Amino acid sequence: CSICLEQYKLPVSLPCSHSFCLTCLSKHIITSCVKCDPPLGFPCPLCRKFIPAPGKINEHSVDRWAKLFPENKLLALIATGTNSIYCKSCQEDDEESKASSWCMDCSEVLCDDCVKCHKKVRLTRNHVVVAITECSASFHQSLSLDKCETHGGRKLEIICKEHLLPCCSVCVTKEHDGCKTFCQLEDVDANTVGPHNVKNLQAEVETMCSNLEQIITDEKTNMSCLDNASDKFAKELSGITTSIIATIKKLEEKHLDETAKLIKESKSKLENSVQSLEHRLSYLQYWKEKLTKNVSNETILKTNEILSYIKMKHIYESMGNLDYPKLEISIQTEILDSVQKLTSLSCLAKTTSREKSKQCAINQRIVDLKCAYVVNVSEFTIKNCNLHDGEFLSRDKLLLTGYKNKRCVLCNTDGVVLQEIPLPGNPWGMCMHVGNEVLVTLPLSQKVVVLDANSLEIKQSVHIDRRCFGISTSGNTAVIGARDSVLMFDNFLDKNICRPLATKTKYADDVALGGDGNIIFTNYSENVLNTFDKSGKMLFKYSHEELKSPYGLTVDGHGNIFVCGGTSNNIHIVSNDGKTLRILKGVQNPLCIKFLRGTNRFFVGEEDGRVKVFELQNS
Repeated sequence: CSICLEQYKLPVSLPCSHSFCLTCLSKHIITSCVKCDPPLGFPCPLCRKFIPAPGKINEHSVDRWAKLFPENKLLALIATGTNSIYCKSCQEDDEESKASSWCMDCSEVLCDDCVKCHKKVRLTRNHVVVAITECSASFHQSLSLDKCETHGGRKLEIICKEHLLPCCSVCVTKEHDGCKTFCQLEDVDANTVGPHNVKNLQAEVETMCSNLEQIITDEKTNMSCLDNASDKFAKELSGITTSIIATIKKLEEKHLDETAKLIKESKSKLENSVQSLEHRLSYLQYWKEKLTKNVSNETILKTNEILSYIKMKHIYESMGNLDYPKLEISIQTEILDSVQKLTSLSCLAKTTSREKSKQCAINQRIVDLKCAYVVNVSEFTIKNCNLHDGEFLSRDKLLLTGYKNKRCVLCNTDGVVLQEIPLPGNPWGMCMHVGNEVLVTLPLSQKVVVLDANSLEIKQSVHIDRRCFGISTSGNTAVIGARDSVLMFDNFLDKNICRPLATKTKYADDVALGGDGNIIFTNYSENVLNTFDKSGKMLFKYSHEELKSPYGLTVDGHGNIFVCGGTSNNIHIVSNDGKTLRILKGVQNPLCIKFLRGTNRFFVGEEDGRVKVFELQNS
C-alpha cells in the first residue's frame, strides 16, 4: 500500500485504478474532506485525480465512503502470501491449474484454458480479461450506470417519464408505485431525452462550471487583495510609527532645550542673588574690621573709637533695613497623561475583518435585465383555481395554490393538470424549503403545512399564532407576511422561534428574503415595496407612479427584485439597492411571480387561474 507502505489489508480500488488499504483510504478521505461543505469527493492519494463520492450527494457519511469502493480481489488474493495462485474455475472441478489471467467483470483468476472458454461463452465473451502481471495494483472498474444503487445493483431497464428517472423492477413497485407513464430504456423517444436535451444540459453544465470558476477567481483575487491590504497596512503603520518616533524625538529635543534654557535662566537669577548677597557681606565685613581695629578694651573710649562705633551702628541699622530674600529655584517636569499612555498602549491599530457571504446562482446565465428578451414560453388557465402563489418543482412542472377549493394543483408548463393535493385549509403562500420540502400557508387556519416535494404528501403542520399569507425561506430562516406585520423565524420547523420585525405596516401579505438576508415585503394599500435588514432597520422604500397594488414578489439569483403591479398590469424589476431596472408589460392583473431556481425562467399567476411562463434571454 502506497500510504502505509505495508502489505495490503482489505485492498479497495478507486476509479483511477489505484488501490489502497481500506483503513488507509478511509483516513485519507476523512482528512481531505474536513473543510468541504458538503463533501463531494477527494483526490487520489497517488495520482491526485479527483474521485467523486459514491452514491448521491450527502447520501453516505464520509467515514463510509471507503467501504463503498470495490474490493481489489486480485490484490487481496496476492496479499494472502501464497506462492501460487490457482484458477478458480478449475478448483471448483477439483483440479489445480495455475492462474495467468484476471477477469475484471467476474473478479476471478483464470488459467489459459478457462480464458479460452470464457471468450467462447455468450454471457462472458465481452468480459475484460487481463494478464495478472499487467493487472497488479492497477485495478480499474468501469463506472456502471445501468445498476440500481438503491436495490443491490439490479439492472436499470425502465424510465419513469413523470420523474425522468431510470428504474429497476423494485423501483417501479416501491418508489414509483403511483406513477403511470413508463417506457423501456431502449424505447425512450427523442422528445423525452434527445440530442437537444444533451446539448442544453451540456450548455447548462458549462455555464455552471464557468460561474464556479468565476467565483473561485474572485475569491483568489480576494486573497491577493488581502495580501495587498496587509502590505498597505504594514507600510501605513510603519510610516505612522516612524512619524511618531520622529515627532517624539523632536519633542524630546525641544523639551531638553527648554529645560536647559530654564535652568540657565534660573542659575543666572541665583548667581545674581548670590552676587548681591556677597556684595552686602563684603560691605559688612569691611566695616566690621574697621570697628575691630579702632576699638580697644579700655574702659573709656577714645574719640576715634566713638566715631567708629557710631558709624558701624548706622551701617548695621541701614543694612538691617534692606530686604534679604533667599532665592530657591526648583525645576519640575510633568510628563503629560497622553504621553504616559503611550507606554501602556496595548496595540497601535484596531484590526477587524468583515465577512460578507451571498448566495450565487452558479447555474444561471447572466442576462442584461435592461435589454433582455422576454420570451413567452407558454400560457394556460387552470379552471376553478383561485391562484395566489406557486413554485417550480422542475423545469416543466408547477405546483400552484387554489385558495377557494382548499387544494394545490400540480401541472406541467403546458397546463395539463397532473395531480390535485387536498389540504386542511385554504392555501395562500408557497415556497421551497431546503430543496425537498414545500411550505404552504393556510391563513384562516393560522398554520403552515409542510409537503414532501416528491410525493406531495403532508409531512408536518406548524401552528402560527396569527393569519399567515406570503412565506419565504433561506436555510433555517423564514419570514411570513401576516398582513399587519412581518414575522421572522429562526430555526423554522425546529425551535420555531418567532421574532416580529419592528415595522409599522398594513397589508403586508407578500414577502421575500434577499440573498443577503434582507427582508422584502409589499404594502399594496400604499403602493410601496419595503426592504429591511434583519434588525428591522429600513434600507429603502421603493415606489413608482406605474406601480399600483403590488402583490406578488420574488428575488432572482442575482438579488434583483421582481414585483407584480396588480392593477398597473406590469412587473417592476428593482435592483437590490432600490433602483428601477425595467418595467415589464404583457400581464393582466398579476398576483404572484416565482423563478425556477438558478435559471432565468419564471411564471406569473394572474386572476382567474391564468398562468404565463416566461424566460429572459440576452438579445
